[in-house]
Amino acid sequence: MGGEEQVYLSVVRQDIVKYDMMVKSLVQEIRELDGSQAELDDIGSLVRSRIAQLREQIEELKRLAQEEDNEDERQQLAEEATRSEKMLQDDHQAFRNALLVAQLTINQRSKDELLARRPVEGEGEGESSVRQRERRTRELLLRDSSRLSDDLLTVTRLIQDNVQKSRQTVDTLVEGSQNLTSTHEELKTMGSVISQARKILNKYGRRENTDKLLIFLGLVFFLASCLVVVRNRFIF
Repeated sequence: MGGEEQVYLSVVRQDIVKYDMMVKSLVQEIRELDGSQAELDDIGSLVRSRIAQLREQIEELKRLAQEEDNEDERQQLAEEATRSEKMLQDDHQAFRNALLVAQLTINQRSKDELLARRPVEGEGEGESSVRQRERRTRELLLRDSSRLSDDLLTVTRLIQDNVQKSRQTVDTLVEGSQNLTSTHEELKTMGSVISQARKILNKYGRRENTDKLLIFLGLVFFLASCLVVVRNRFIF
């Protein structure tokens, strides 16, 4: 990894730590909140924004890990991205729990305030006020239920994304294993072919030496025959 990529990786890591600290701080604010529903909604919206930014930086870290050429550094970055994803899940779970507790607290406070404002001017007016309070309470509960359902859907989508990514990783590993097995078989086949070729070359090498020896012996025999013929002519 070059110098510029190292600097960019450092920035991504710093952003992950920064957004994680922001999420944890905002979750703590929700736990300590003693305000209205509007304040809770504002903080909740801010937490969701920070979680989205944190998820984006984690995805960037995973991309850098996949593009890294060095095997050890690629493995290290992949493990770091996995830890960051686990941290993101923990932050999201803490946010949901804090949001649920704060929502229940606000609902109870609203209910107590409505009961404390009960009019004492007459029976008819009292019954009407009670019906209005009950209607407002039901509306608040419906709105809270809808918000909690949205949060649960978000968590469900996050879990589904993680399961899908894990499945893709397993498929990639299986495919890589199959490729390695195929390559190993091809290398074994090539090794067998090379071994046979070596044996054939050695065989032809020995045959060449034998042919040379036979030619030499034939030449010696021919020269010896010539010498015998010449010798016999001079003698007779």
